[in-house]
This record gives sequence, C-alpha cells and structure tokens, in this order.
Amino acid sequence: MPSETERVSGWLAVPLALAVAAGSAYLGARWTAESFNAELALRPPVVLFDLAGAVRDRPPERLGAAVAQARAQAERLAAGGFLVLDAQAVIAAPPELYLDAGAGAPPP
Repeated sequence: MPSETERVSGWLAVPLALAVAAGSAYLGARWTAESFNAELALRPPVVLFDLAGAVRDRPPERLGAAVAQARAQAERLAAGGFLVLDAQAVIAAPPELYLDAGAGAPPP
C-alpha cells in the first residue's frame, strides 16, 4: 500500500502532466499559425479583372480606348502589388475577388 506522500505526489503528477500537454499543444498551434501567416505574407493579393465587362456594350469606335483604359487600370493594380488575372479564365472564386474593369469608366 502506497504511503500518504506517494499518493499526494501521484495526484500532483496528473495536473502537472495536463499543464505540460496543454502548454506544448499551445506552442505547437502558435508555431503552425505563425509559419502559415509568414507564408501568406509572401503571396500577392489576387484580383480577378473583368476585361470583357469593360468592353461590353461599347460601340466599335470606342473599343480601343476602353481596352487601353482597362489595361492601364490593371497595370496600376500590378504596380501596387496585386496579381491581376482575367476573370474569364477563372472557373470559380469568391465574389469579393472580382473587380469590374468597367466601373468608373465613361458610359458607352
């Protein structure tokens, strides 16, 4: 039969083991989150640019100007650090990634 001291130290070992396990789980989760955030910081933000929407419903004599204006807008975004993709080439994406290239353009 264990002595009183052995029983007390046995009961103290359980919370100590739980504290060590919780601490190591926290540190592991924090390390994983930090490495994930560091990896995300290296990736540029993405914008899906609707170039077809910019020229839709434009008269033929204004198509060249509309395309040039849309390309200039895309180049400004790229210079600002965005990865600009043509929305027509994307199969599926969240709606907040889409940018209407015709927004702010003069009406047809």
